[in-house]
Amino acid sequence: MRNQRFFFSLCLACLLISACVSKEKYEDLEATLADTQAKLEQKGKNVEELAQKLVELEKNWNKCQRDNSELHARYQELEKEQQMLSQALAQKEDVIHQIGEAKRQLENKKQSQIERREQKIKELEDAVAKLDETKLMLEVNLLAQLESRERNIKEQEKTISELGNQKQQVETNLIDLKQQIALKEQTINEQMKIIDELDSTTLKIESNLQDRALEIELREKRIIELQDAIAQRDKAKRQIETDLKEQIKAQQVTLEKRVGKLKVTFVDRILFNSGSAKINEEGKLLLSTFAESLKHNNQSIIVEGHTDNVPIGPELMEKYPTNWELSVARSAAVVRYLTEKPGIEPQRFTASGYSFYKSVASNETEEGRHQNRRIEIILASQR
Repeated sequence: MRNQRFFFSLCLACLLISACVSKEKYEDLEATLADTQAKLEQKGKNVEELAQKLVELEKNWNKCQRDNSELHARYQELEKEQQMLSQALAQKEDVIHQIGEAKRQLENKKQSQIERREQKIKELEDAVAKLDETKLMLEVNLLAQLESRERNIKEQEKTISELGNQKQQVETNLIDLKQQIALKEQTINEQMKIIDELDSTTLKIESNLQDRALEIELREKRIIELQDAIAQRDKAKRQIETDLKEQIKAQQVTLEKRVGKLKVTFVDRILFNSGSAKINEEGKLLLSTFAESLKHNNQSIIVEGHTDNVPIGPELMEKYPTNWELSVARSAAVVRYLTEKPGIEPQRFTASGYSFYKSVASNETEEGRHQNRRIEIILASQR
């Protein structure tokens, strides 16, 4: 815009001048004006180019400003990195200094070790020299020993030759001795066989003696038990004979001695009513008296119930279907009474019933059936 105004102002001035000057001067002025105009046009172009360049320079300047800001930020970062590197470098220099110091110490130590090694080498060389002297002396001694050994070997060869002759004689004697030893070994083996047989026989005899001694011991123990059982049986028998004197006399109670046992038999009517397993009053009194002879010993008490072969009547069959039930019920009733009233230990009792299968008389007669209906109480020693 400034260039255009300048150009118009110039043109107007030229027009005013042209009006005042002469034609020649006007022509000169026109020529000069044309040149000037051409120059101005060229300068205008130059100005436009400069303006374009100025715009580009402004753009470049702005870009440079931005780049400068980035470079400044980068410069600050680099300064920080430089500070860190400086610190690291200082630390490394300290480490290098320490390493140098350690290196100097190691060199000093190495020098000291080298000196010690040289001293040791010198000592070893002295020792080697002494060993060489000792070796020379040993070689001389060995030569002397070898000569002495050669002489000894010759003497020993001579002695070996003599010993060879003696060996033949000894071998001959040895063969004879081996034959004698073989005969003696045979004799010894035969004697050892006899001894083994005797040992075996002795062991058998000892075993038999031990078995015999054990058997004798058991028999003696059994004899003592039987003697004790007989003593208790006889004592019980005497007591029962005393307590049941009248019943025994009336043959309502019988006594029978067995080996180590005593069987006491009660006829059924003295204890039970006909067809009943309930002990009657007379039977209770009788059993209470009988119990006195059982309290003062430790005998086992076996109670056995027996009947005749007469079938159970219709009125009792519901309670006792057969004589089995009746015989067992009667023996159980006796056991229960003796353990409850007189207070005899229950573990001493055994109750069983045999119906009419262990009869002592014929069931074909009234007297026989009367004998078969009974309660047997067997007193025996406890095992």
